[in-house]
Amino acid sequence: MPSIFPLARWQIEAYHRAIHLVRGPHPDCPTCAGHGGIEVYQQHYEEPETELCDCWDPTPVIRLPLWFRRTERAPF
Repeated sequence: MPSIFPLARWQIEAYHRAIHLVRGPHPDCPTCAGHGGIEVYQQHYEEPETELCDCWDPTPVIRLPLWFRRTERAPF
């Protein structure tokens, strides 16, 4: 289970053999109020759907490996 340490908009996750840096939603966003998602109600559906706000893109992750893997070389 990764451990998460919030640091303003940044989250630091220690996961396996690497540290992941993820930028979260803007805390002062007037559209989503810092949640990163907007609930959109459809006419035909009872439950709302959640769409991503423009202030946050969860895709980019900075990965910092704690140590590098050894590569085995062919013996010939």
